[in-house]
Amino acid sequence: MPTAAKLAAAFIFALTGYIVADLIRANMPDGKASSWLMIICVGLPLIIGWRVMGRLVGKNYGVSLNSGFYGIVVSTVSVTFVFSVAQMIKKSRRLQYDGPMEALVDVFALMLKNGVHLLDPYILLTLVLGGFIGGAAAEWAHRKFE
Repeated sequence: MPTAAKLAAAFIFALTGYIVADLIRANMPDGKASSWLMIICVGLPLIIGWRVMGRLVGKNYGVSLNSGFYGIVVSTVSVTFVFSVAQMIKKSRRLQYDGPMEALVDVFALMLKNGVHLLDPYILLTLVLGGFIGGAAAEWAHRKFE
């Protein structure tokens, strides 16, 4: 059921994903950024903000800030996982793996490799602030409109 808290969390998380995708694209070499970068980095946090963060409100602002940080961590891991699986599938079509287990294990190595792009201080600050603002906005919307 749609609520104001779900809408606020989804909007803030999607906006945070957009900003982070833009920062990542600026830090990558020319032509290296995926064409799906913006869609995945906005779409998954939008869904996670709606489904996960929207349900975790109603207690107090401290708990909501923690829940917002939790939502951003879930979003970041999910986006990194999706891109790593896509890279694994691309590599497996080129027959770069000896078997399916090697491909599955490589997903986690690719997640670490892709996660290095997130270690930029501006990206980390954007993620943390986006999580806290998303949590506070969801709590505020819950108190104001429900």
